Amino acid sequence: MNTLLNDPQFLGLRLAGILVILTIFAVPSLPLISVISQGIAKSQKKSFYDKFGKQITRMCLVFGGTALAVLVLAVTRYLTIDPVILQGPYQLPIIITAGVTVLASLVSIVYFKVWKTMRKQKGAHMSIGLLSFIFSFCAVLSMVMVANILQSIEHFLPSTGTSLEILTALVAAANSEAFFTFTGLGFIMGFALCGTFAQVYLLARRNKDDFGRDYYKFAMPYAAKWSFGGALLQLAASVVLLSKTHLPVLIETMSISLLSELLENPIFMAWAFALVLPVIACLLWSCIVLCATPMRRKISIYCAAILMLIADISLLLAAYMGIMMTMAPAVVS
Repeated sequence: MNTLLNDPQFLGLRLAGILVILTIFAVPSLPLISVISQGIAKSQKKSFYDKFGKQITRMCLVFGGTALAVLVLAVTRYLTIDPVILQGPYQLPIIITAGVTVLASLVSIVYFKVWKTMRKQKGAHMSIGLLSFIFSFCAVLSMVMVANILQSIEHFLPSTGTSLEILTALVAAANSEAFFTFTGLGFIMGFALCGTFAQVYLLARRNKDDFGRDYYKFAMPYAAKWSFGGALLQLAASVVLLSKTHLPVLIETMSISLLSELLENPIFMAWAFALVLPVIACLLWSCIVLCATPMRRKISIYCAAILMLIADISLLLAAYMGIMMTMAPAVVS
């Protein structure tokens, strides 16, 4: 069962699916941002925040639905190759994950559909948004836990155990530094990408959702501020991870290596991209926030999005080399 996921020929498929995975991790944060925006709109009596929240919720359904569809196709393909998985103890976690995902999708759809009809019951509507966030978070966490046990070479679910024993083994398999690190990074990177996706979405929907020049002059900098805050959070997490993994080795390597040697060092380059590119993206977002015509900063918006995606891939690679590869220090030296 584990040989398929660990086969080197599927490495390219994993890399190609990183964008889908990051989008899945971003989904829980989107309704949370919408609820916060609604709260600001209610307290400050400014409708633009509420309108932005609705747009973000629609984007959540579009992006999340697309990513989920791709994920379902990938899982279906996996099950056709290894159908035994549905006949053993893995059946229960998969069914639970599917159920929570369907529930999260339904709540998110309801949250968006009743936006206009519940405009006078903002408190109740925001509660639905919080439920959307909670169920989406649980759905993504369930997906990660199932994926963790499927690719694990150390943990297996009991083939003859009860439902409680199976779920206990599933939770026990997640009790590891690698799981907490990658799952935490996933949610942090997903949150950081929310504002980035929002900016791209605003550009894509500008002609179809024409809410007026004043709205877009507000919405684009507002989305950029979310991107800025998320990137700072991601940078903080990156620094913490670096200090726990490669920092001493990198300092030593930088002191004895030439620049040409550093540029050929995969760990150095991964950390360089993970730490420098978000800073450049923040500079671009600062220009968008300060610009009088932010919608014309298309190059800055797209460049910042590309930089963040490269930074995320680099951070995942650096985390993998620092945690999963026991010979990482030897590679650096």
